[in-house]
Amino acid sequence: MSREELAPLTLACAKCGTCRTVCTLYPERKAEISVARGKVALVDAAISGLDGNAEALQEALSDCLLCGRCERACPNQVRVEEIIMKGRADLAEEMGIPAWKQVVFGRVMPSAAAKNAARTAAASAQKLFLRKVPTGSGLHYRFPEKFGWEGRTVPALPGTSFLGSLAHGEAVRGEVILFVGCVFDHVFPQVGRAAYETLRRSGKKISVFRDAACCGLPALVSGDKASALRCVEENIGRLSAASPERIVFPCGSCLLMFRRNVLSFLPKGHPLYGQAVRVADLCEDYASFLLETGVVSRLPDPPKGEKAGRIGYHDPCHLSGTLGKGGEGREVLRRAVGDSFAEMKGADLCCGYGGTFNIRDYPTSARIGQNKVSVAAEGGTAVIATACSGCILQMRDMAARTDPSLRVVHLAELVFQAISHR
Repeated sequence: MSREELAPLTLACAKCGTCRTVCTLYPERKAEISVARGKVALVDAAISGLDGNAEALQEALSDCLLCGRCERACPNQVRVEEIIMKGRADLAEEMGIPAWKQVVFGRVMPSAAAKNAARTAAASAQKLFLRKVPTGSGLHYRFPEKFGWEGRTVPALPGTSFLGSLAHGEAVRGEVILFVGCVFDHVFPQVGRAAYETLRRSGKKISVFRDAACCGLPALVSGDKASALRCVEENIGRLSAASPERIVFPCGSCLLMFRRNVLSFLPKGHPLYGQAVRVADLCEDYASFLLETGVVSRLPDPPKGEKAGRIGYHDPCHLSGTLGKGGEGREVLRRAVGDSFAEMKGADLCCGYGGTFNIRDYPTSARIGQNKVSVAAEGGTAVIATACSGCILQMRDMAARTDPSLRVVHLAELVFQAISHR
């Protein structure tokens, strides 16, 4: 592992234990290495030559949701996520990357054509091998127990992506670019459509970023720096060439990648550094754009007599926590649904997704997620709105497992509904 890069970061940790009090994973593990303090101590030992067990260290660093709660609570402002991601990358370079990750991150995610082919194949496989499960959020498919994953459900995949639904020549050029993201293009195209149609109410010309590579965050957090860099360079080059006024993200995790992480790949001296800085400064979240451009102020008044307090807002860790964008989504929701909105019980609880953590340890991910949706439902919430693709994937799965009547939607869907139905 790189002592030169990691030592200055780990030395800031005073081992005070504040991280343990806020860690999402600690209540499940009850182990010191599950919290930031323990992971930092292991990295310290590795870079000092005191512990050479790379496999054990890789296991410890992989056992993290990267929710950022420890980093935000840390009195010394230790950059925990950077330590973990650098450590994962160093270990991946030393020990290799699993074959399935090489295929997904290196071949599928950077390629629009490959993503389309993967969605089409997966949609066909669902109908052949999985069981249909109707839920409040639409049709899901449940994996048979022999597949493992303890009853995991997945949403029914569409035959056509959001981008594929656009008419020829539609949303090709505009002063504002919508970066719809992989999940809202290929898994939940209705979110992509809702985001696009509501952005158009700003009066600005909206273009949709076509043939985009993945934002790169899934590869980055898995230690695959080469695949993440490929995605970043492709996206930054093309977004910069388009010269937009703004770039809007419906997904908080995609936004985090552009606002915070791209410059770790394209530092000063890199040919794309200047372009990366300019692009990062143009990126903003969906709710902020609606507020700033007056879309929300022009929404029709919400209907009277709706059931009060049935719609809540879930705080995505990356968007509300790391980027500090929690109030904007709530304000948009209040204007869209009126008295139907109420603060949701457990709004800031992590949903337990954690990207590939959900694949690595589905039972633990599911326990955290089931607690999340159960707390919300017990508090009277019938519809959970949010603004992160991973959170929606996770909470729809958890709702299908625990309470199929519970709906999980993107904020844009409710705004679009408010515009369309009144």
